[in-house]
Amino acid sequence: MTSEQNIQTFRDFLTQYNLVAEQCFNSCVNEFGSRTVSGKEESCANNCLDKFLKMTQRVSQRFQEHQLLNAQANGAAIKVENGGKINKIQ
Repeated sequence: MTSEQNIQTFRDFLTQYNLVAEQCFNSCVNEFGSRTVSGKEESCANNCLDKFLKMTQRVSQRFQEHQLLNAQANGAAIKVENGGKINKIQ
């Protein structure tokens, strides 16, 4: 990866991190009369983040499965078209 790609990847990560933090905060923190975070708020925030991480992992897994199926389908079509001979597509 180039330096610019690394910077963009880091920016994307920070954007996603900030969106999740804001969403979980808005959903879970409701009491502003105390300086401490209540157990209920902390539990809610932990569950919120856990759900997000599991969802992200599942979406990534499904995307990889989809890509693999597409690659296999394209490979099978190439074999049939070329009589079983595999040619590299550029």
